[in-house]
Amino acid sequence: MMSLESVHSGSLEPAIQEIAAAISAYDGPSGVYQLKGFASLVMKQALKDPVFRADLFRLVDVFPSLEGPEQITAHVLEYLDPRAPKWMAASQSLASKLGIGRSVLTSLTRNNIIEMANQFILGTELDEIARKVGQMAQQGYLTTVDLLGEKIITYPESDRYIKRLTDIHERLATSAPFLAINTKLTGPKISISVKPSALTPHYGPLQRRVAIDEVIERITPLLKSAQDAGSLIFLDMEHYDTYELTLEIFNRLVNDPNFADLQLGLVLQAYLRRHVTELKSLLARLEGYESDNPRLWIRLVKGAYWDTEFAQASSESHTPPVFTDKAESDISYEESVKLLLDNHRKVHPAFGSHNLRSLSFAIAYARSLGLTPDDYEIQMLFGMAEPMSSALLAQGQSVRIYTPVGELLPGMSYLVRRLLENTSNSSFVRARFGGKQSIARLVAPPKLTRESKPPTGYPAGYKHEPTTEFHHQHEMRLQQEAIENVATTLNTSNKIRLSIGRPLAESGVWSTSLNPANPTQILAQIEEANEEQVEAAVSAALAAQPEWSSASLPERATILRKAAAYLRSHRSEINAIEIMEAGKPWLEADNDIGEAIDFLEYYAIWAERLDTERLDSPAGETNQLRYRSRGVTLVIPPWNFPLAIPMGMTAAALVMGNSVILKPAEQTPITASYIVRAFEHAGLPAGALCLVPGRGETVGAKLVRHPQISTIAFTGSRAVGLDIIEAASHVAPGQTSLKRVVAEMGGKNAIVVDMDADLDQAVPGVIYSAFGFAGQKCSACSRVIVHRQIFDAFVDRLALATSTLIVGDPRDPAIQVGPVVDDAAFAKITRMIEEGKKGSELLEQGTLPDSDGYYIPPTVFVNPDRQSPLYREEIFGPVLTVERADDLDDAIWRANDTIYALTQGVFSRSAQAIARVANAARAGNFYVNRGITGAVPGRHPFGGFGNSGVGFKAGGPSYLIQFADQQVISENLLRQGFSPDISE
Repeated sequence: MMSLESVHSGSLEPAIQEIAAAISAYDGPSGVYQLKGFASLVMKQALKDPVFRADLFRLVDVFPSLEGPEQITAHVLEYLDPRAPKWMAASQSLASKLGIGRSVLTSLTRNNIIEMANQFILGTELDEIARKVGQMAQQGYLTTVDLLGEKIITYPESDRYIKRLTDIHERLATSAPFLAINTKLTGPKISISVKPSALTPHYGPLQRRVAIDEVIERITPLLKSAQDAGSLIFLDMEHYDTYELTLEIFNRLVNDPNFADLQLGLVLQAYLRRHVTELKSLLARLEGYESDNPRLWIRLVKGAYWDTEFAQASSESHTPPVFTDKAESDISYEESVKLLLDNHRKVHPAFGSHNLRSLSFAIAYARSLGLTPDDYEIQMLFGMAEPMSSALLAQGQSVRIYTPVGELLPGMSYLVRRLLENTSNSSFVRARFGGKQSIARLVAPPKLTRESKPPTGYPAGYKHEPTTEFHHQHEMRLQQEAIENVATTLNTSNKIRLSIGRPLAESGVWSTSLNPANPTQILAQIEEANEEQVEAAVSAALAAQPEWSSASLPERATILRKAAAYLRSHRSEINAIEIMEAGKPWLEADNDIGEAIDFLEYYAIWAERLDTERLDSPAGETNQLRYRSRGVTLVIPPWNFPLAIPMGMTAAALVMGNSVILKPAEQTPITASYIVRAFEHAGLPAGALCLVPGRGETVGAKLVRHPQISTIAFTGSRAVGLDIIEAASHVAPGQTSLKRVVAEMGGKNAIVVDMDADLDQAVPGVIYSAFGFAGQKCSACSRVIVHRQIFDAFVDRLALATSTLIVGDPRDPAIQVGPVVDDAAFAKITRMIEEGKKGSELLEQGTLPDSDGYYIPPTVFVNPDRQSPLYREEIFGPVLTVERADDLDDAIWRANDTIYALTQGVFSRSAQAIARVANAARAGNFYVNRGITGAVPGRHPFGGFGNSGVGFKAGGPSYLIQFADQQVISENLLRQGFSPDISE
């Protein structure tokens, strides 16, 4: 972090104060604080009441999706009534009781939201945009046009965006009245701001290979037109996960000889911790680009996504990429001002801000270098702090207005951000034009503070394991190298043997682990345990039990933490194995390993908590609760989470003092072998964890029925789970304890999409929930139930989004849908799809690669036959059905029309509707306005009921006690009237 001294020059402060005073002397009207009538009253209330403000902006966000007075009135009452001032509450009450009142309230709400929108959005039609841009030019303002739009998740949406941008540019470039206006304006008259994320539905770090090429290909025609017209094109910097992609696109365009004369700009965000370092690096790369009139531009802004960046980073236990103290961002901004102005012959600086201190600092420093307003620009947002822009223009500054254009519906998210920016406590616009703070206070040098961080809510010492930050190129390179290295070791000479803590003769029976993306490739030979080896494993586990169970809970917790450390140090290697053995895309594999680490850390914490539990002990008596190990635990995991699920079950059993026999899934034994490696490295006693590979119907069945097995932890299909439960209920001769079964057995999971849902959230949420890891998750969405009002719009976008998914070998990080796990799964899913075509309408199927892998196209059916297996059975593949619901009650009934009760979700912007669906849901896990997969231990304890399983939720505070028997020891302390606990 730069020091204050590195930025602030004492000699500049008088000039900064003088410039700020001159700007502030202008006392004209100011944007959002000058709204009229009802809108003005509402905004004043919003400024006073932060809860009301949040509810108001939620109403603004949802409003365009509402139809008719009934829906609008219901949402107005729901959002605003609890916190509304008396005058508003009275009008709302009247509106809810009178038929005509609803129409009046609807009209009033619509008119005032439109007034707010018009405050920040210039216009919609081409002629209107050209006319208003021309009017601004006549006043002396330059502009850069930003096309607002919905989140791009399909190619047609991207096509519409780039065509609309091209049309706007052509209309401005051929607008003679506009071009003739105010020839004294310096800098390009035409400027377009482009969002790279809107140029392709694949704009993400893992799709880097596809994304960059598609963005450049799609923007090239516009760039050529801009080069011919002398226009300026800015690349907007958006969310941090795409930061490096946008930098690379800019660098490629800068060095492209086809655009040697293009005026090209890049937006950089000062609130990023790495910003100053990256700016210095960029400027160093531009040696040789010096000019008296540089063609490259940098727009410096503070940044618009602080809340999102902070929340997402905190969620993944990463250090936030943004500064957490506003003063740090302000200091970073001023440091950047100096760098840009010092290099004004390499790049043309543009300073985007409404902060009086920041702008005054830029002007003062520019003047100290002898620069004129032609050497840099001030940029401000349309509709915000007009007095400042007017004052700057009057002082001869070159001012460019960032001018959003577009439809009201896709512009709502932008409008809400602007309203939040205007009314936040830290907003300069509010402070100056709403709060009327003094100039001296507003332009004081930024001062660092050290605020305490909010608590996480986790047990002490636990936090979610950070995901690998693949948005950094070096992390991607490390993972790619790991894949290449692992690929050289996975072959027929790689053998996974039974492991019981001591040497054992080979069984002589071997199977193979295959790469589902290339089934001819053998990754390892797997020894299948015979009957003698099964008995040897049970004996080894029994022999290890006394020593292991005698260790204290804290001692066992330490072993779990050491195993977690081993996984961290081998993360890229295990990722690579999962990618090849299970066919998991990069992010899915990485999440699986992170979840395994989470289980280890979380269960270690809770084991220590159990050790400190105390019972009520009155005077003269002590009562102690103890947890006793149950004996040998059999763990039978699935292949779809080949590390996390078996690790979770194994760790829980071990930490409670049980020895464990792990029978890995037949498809993923290589990954499972790392569980044994991790615990061996951690110092687990020999025999306390035995790896016993083999087929479920032979080895698994033998172990389930073995009289020395005390607990069975199973995750898999309902059919196998029911068989295990039944088998465990029989008491064999010599069996001293009743077997306990913890079983998670799948689901037929539904997402409800309500009539007011945000489709920018709902469609991607459903897509990932249904097709992530090719739908091979017990929590995957297999049914989506959509309110009739938005059914057609949802289905259209869903079909197009499905068609964009990239299917292929997951060794390529761009792949979104990999293969299914084996030939049996491939045959079953293919059969289900063909049967589904007979009774349901096939809406969309994705495109398959030219490969012999076990690839199933992402497939969507509409309005399935409710009695068909497609509707009723768990498919465990990338197959989704979409149903139309008449209303919310119908949607709830449909969602619950299944024997399973694992996961459900809802997308809605009505708290009342969300509560109705959640309260009625037959599901162990219910998710709101997000995907329904990706449970994190400690946050989303996972597990269902009904036919979805028995037992307490994995990753929750009750899970461990299933692996122990409770014992209470009560002691009478009274001896002949004497008790040591109360006597002195």
